[in-house]
Amino acid sequence: MKHSTALAFPGLPIIFAEGFKSGRVSMHGHISVALTDLHESVKTETRVSESNIDIFHVGGKILHTGRGKGMASIIDLMRRKSERGGHLKVLSRNHGILSGSSDSGAAALVVALNKFLDLGLSASQLHEIARHGSETAYRSLYGGLSEYYFSRHSPHARTLLHAEELRDIVVYAVPFNYPRYNADVLHMNIVQHPHYKKRVLDVERRLHEFKSHLVERDFSRCLQLMEDDAREVHGMFESLELTVRKEKMLELCHKIEQWRGDGLECYWNVAGASVVYVFTLHKHRRKLSGRLAEYKPVEYKIAGPARVL
Repeated sequence: MKHSTALAFPGLPIIFAEGFKSGRVSMHGHISVALTDLHESVKTETRVSESNIDIFHVGGKILHTGRGKGMASIIDLMRRKSERGGHLKVLSRNHGILSGSSDSGAAALVVALNKFLDLGLSASQLHEIARHGSETAYRSLYGGLSEYYFSRHSPHARTLLHAEELRDIVVYAVPFNYPRYNADVLHMNIVQHPHYKKRVLDVERRLHEFKSHLVERDFSRCLQLMEDDAREVHGMFESLELTVRKEKMLELCHKIEQWRGDGLECYWNVAGASVVYVFTLHKHRRKLSGRLAEYKPVEYKIAGPARVL
């Protein structure tokens, strides 16, 4: 029986991707990374095979939510592009993912289907389809450090730096036992914030500044901008009574800022889940690891693109 299996790694916003319009089109550009642990065991793995009936399971369950419908639309779009008939069995499983997995799920799905259906689609064509399942699928599809941008009002994505070019950046993931918000709840509510229009305008300036530091390979300034952006977005969430950074998470964020004030170069980031990500450069890795020891962090690295196994 013919089959195809692909894997993709979950992503993290560097310049946030909060809020979207219909069709899962983001309200502004953003920048992200793909992440995994040092053994690349944190991932989504998706297998597509022939079947007598259509089957789509994620972690052994059928998805009925908006995300599930989006993933189903990916299957329909790609099947229509193929001349191949018959039913499909799609089994997707997440391994060790601490935060959201829609981005890696959509990326692994389009890559597996592209191979199984012999479509030969380019990365940009796959992104156009994958974003129907996740507005941030690009970061898992492209891997490394990647950008979502607009050209003639249409969303596109591109790689800014490959994972191999970012080896000097070290990431620690510190999970906390708090319930997480559904990402769509955050997306739908933040656009109601009274300062959201200003936020959209400010992001363009921040993206330009980030990319100028990136050209110079000034990762320290890039990471400072990342933390500044996360602080701004979480401040907006909190003013809407959507507090993602719960007590112990906020405590760690403040500690990281204090450590930096004491000369240890490190920066925090939090997306929509109950995980604090701590970034540093390789020369500070050992010292930061010691400071974080009580939290039992997991060391991560910036991951590569989605691929067929």
